[in-house]
Amino acid sequence: MSAKKPHEPIYLKRPHNGSEGVQRFRILESSARLFAHQGFEGTALHEIADEVNLSKATIYHYFSGKEEIYSEIILDTLDRLFPFVKESIERKDTPRLRLIASMEAHAQFFEDNFWAFTAMLIGFGGIRELNRRARTVALRDNYEALFRDIIKAGIESGDFRQVDPAFASRAVLSMLNWMVRWYKPGGPKRAREFAQEYADLIMQGLCLPLSER
Repeated sequence: MSAKKPHEPIYLKRPHNGSEGVQRFRILESSARLFAHQGFEGTALHEIADEVNLSKATIYHYFSGKEEIYSEIILDTLDRLFPFVKESIERKDTPRLRLIASMEAHAQFFEDNFWAFTAMLIGFGGIRELNRRARTVALRDNYEALFRDIIKAGIESGDFRQVDPAFASRAVLSMLNWMVRWYKPGGPKRAREFAQEYADLIMQGLCLPLSER
């Protein structure tokens, strides 16, 4: 079997609108790395400027400040996460297959957008403007509902046992999102493979059937 090539993450949606869009993208991409490593509070605007070799005045030409940069990273990431995962489950015809596909897609998106996703998972503390914060929470809740609805459908069809769908969906997402603490892009195993193992653990549980004990 041939060795896997290191996977270079895509951090944010790439621009199509000339040099100004490219400059904004550079700022957002570098900021995502800094926020992921240092947190929102731990990252200063001058560090962002230094990272992209620009002056603070130039940063202010594109953004009102650190909070707007952070908000745009988070909103961009959430805006793209839902349709990416939803598309992966549309052709699956059972709740079981849809849950597995959604977990795999979530992990793939996480790996492909590693720094932006990591920055997002440090929390929403950097988003203080009420309209942006409300939109962020709405996008997050809408995404969580996608998993909750899959689990509800599985309970109704008899594929899944009776559980609290809200609790179960949070447990699934918590398992997936915890990868941000230890996953290394370019390692020997892809995030999607870990998601498959998580899915198997969820579907099969830890206990052996009595006949196999």
